[in-house]
Amino acid sequence: MQVSLSDILTILSIVAVSMFIVLAYHLIFVSVSLRRITDRIDDVSKEVEGLILKPIGAIEYLLEWFSVVVENMMSGKQEEQKKVHHPKK
Repeated sequence: MQVSLSDILTILSIVAVSMFIVLAYHLIFVSVSLRRITDRIDDVSKEVEGLILKPIGAIEYLLEWFSVVVENMMSGKQEEQKKVHHPKK
């Protein structure tokens, strides 16, 4: 039995198509896996962002509170100085 060039090309084209189908399946599988991985990374980054922003938010709140207290103390001293009457000579 002799194998002709046409038979070899047919076999090679069948192998190429089957390899393409396997490659397409793997690409779909990898893309779905990558999507899941990116979703997990997004969730982790949101959690890390929350962990970082909570202390920053608390520090910001404390700084605002401290600045209000200092401003009130300064305005209170200025009001006390204005209220003090100096005796007339």
